[in-house]
Amino acid sequence: MVLKLKNWFMGLNIRHKILILFYGIVVITSLLIVFFSYTISINQLKKEVGNSLLRDTKRIAASIDFLQRDVNELSSFLVLDQRIQNFISPHSDFTKYSLGPLASLLASKDYISFIALYSFQGDKYYFSNDSSTLIMDLELIKRTSFYREVLEKNGAPMWLSLENLPFDLIIKNNYPKIAMARVLLDFNTYKPEGLLVICINIPTIEKVYSENLKEKESAFFIADRNGNIISFKSTFSGFTPKSAQNILAKYLKDKQNVVININSSKLLVTSSPIPTSDWRLVSVVSLKNAINSIRISFIEFYLRILVFCLLFAFLVSMYFSRALTHPLERLANSMKKVRQGNLEEKVEFEYHSKDEIAIVIKEYNRMVERINDLINRILKLEINKREAELKALEAQINPHFLYNTLDTIFWKAEKAKDRELSEMIYSLSRLFRLTLNRGEEFIQVRGEKELIERYLFLQSKRYKNKFKYSVKISDEILDYYIPKLILQPFVENAIVHGLENNSEESFVEVIGEKEGENLKFIIKDNGPGMSEETLEKLKRFIESENIEEKVGYAIRNVNERLRLYYGDKYELKIESRQGEGTTISLILPESIS
Repeated sequence: MVLKLKNWFMGLNIRHKILILFYGIVVITSLLIVFFSYTISINQLKKEVGNSLLRDTKRIAASIDFLQRDVNELSSFLVLDQRIQNFISPHSDFTKYSLGPLASLLASKDYISFIALYSFQGDKYYFSNDSSTLIMDLELIKRTSFYREVLEKNGAPMWLSLENLPFDLIIKNNYPKIAMARVLLDFNTYKPEGLLVICINIPTIEKVYSENLKEKESAFFIADRNGNIISFKSTFSGFTPKSAQNILAKYLKDKQNVVININSSKLLVTSSPIPTSDWRLVSVVSLKNAINSIRISFIEFYLRILVFCLLFAFLVSMYFSRALTHPLERLANSMKKVRQGNLEEKVEFEYHSKDEIAIVIKEYNRMVERINDLINRILKLEINKREAELKALEAQINPHFLYNTLDTIFWKAEKAKDRELSEMIYSLSRLFRLTLNRGEEFIQVRGEKELIERYLFLQSKRYKNKFKYSVKISDEILDYYIPKLILQPFVENAIVHGLENNSEESFVEVIGEKEGENLKFIIKDNGPGMSEETLEKLKRFIESENIEEKVGYAIRNVNERLRLYYGDKYELKIESRQGEGTTISLILPESIS
């Protein structure tokens, strides 16, 4: 399947490939961006929901704390009331019926459901607002840890849940209650002389946070400092007060806001202290339900963005694929015309563009132009070569006749004991053989070296005592092949022009060595040199096609041969200063590609 898909894709034209690739990248990128944006948004949403629930929890905790502070203030008022002081005084003849007017105070605080008063003389009295009746005797209460804790507070308020007491303070209690308890101090002696208990029905407290139980799965509970559950209300199935105690013990030791996993469900738990009683209000909601409606809105929003991006990307892909491939289509059509033989064909294109396609088209036009130029040049070279071969055939003398004749002259010179003449004849014979080179275009460097040495030897005999020479070619390069007769024309120029207007002894030096992956040859002379104007003229002539000029013709012929063999991989450099001689540097690749 993958291979078929690959073959199908490779069979498409480049425009469709670019369109598919570009659009595919945009689609994948858009999906990734939407996914990560959605993930980040959901995480941020979770934080915001957590913060919002924490604010609600703190607000509810503040409301409960307000009620408890109000009860504390009420208890302080009662402690200061003279009727209460008379009630607890051991020497007072005050009767409990004098407390009746306090019932109006209870009625003004509708959240207070019950008030119990004890004097250490054995009197007890209670006010009820919820039909609960009868309270436990003080002597029995004094036997409990509850009494000892209240006594230790020395008159300060202590909050507790009556449901967590091991005894029934209110014998006929109609509703579960939380209570504030404090001992009553006699202001004359500052000794504890009584006990005050003010109660609030737990349903009254639950009404404060029931309004926030809007979610299908949520819970609120209040726990005291020891982790005992005082109030609990939940819409969770299977979420019990024991579950609430586990959350307190494991997750809320030092945190106010935490996400936990229980039974494969993520729950967002927030808590806030109730300072007056040192209790804690805890809210638990299902994270999924809390963010579900907003999450659906997010999904719809991001889907709209994705559809818009994909539609926009498709239109952009169509435009750019057309813009990118249109020049390539024109290039392909031009190539077909060139293949059919139209070498004048060019692709018209706006060259101010600097992208790769513009470079390819620009270089293609140059290539076609160069191919056309090279074909014309090769045709001219072939014509010149044929003409030269024809002239050579017309002037050719049988090489064997020449060799035999020179050999006969050599032996006659030897017989006549004319050593100098015999050396000259032998050098001429070797020069002739090396020049012909059995008709081959390339010769080893050692052959070219010998040819130059024979040539210089003969010239030194011709210009006796007028110049000296040196040939220093490294043994490292002797076995490399180079085009024949590429050094001799430079040596000849060095001799001919070096002896002109030179009263001093002329010197010609030929050097050959390896330079990296190239062969480097240097021909130096100490002749009169050239002016800058003459040197520039010579350089222009070497690169021109004006064959009617005779000055530098041999050098230009060498340059054209090198260009034919090596293309642009060789280097020919001419340096000269008037009165300082001339230096020719020739750098060739070590192999012909």
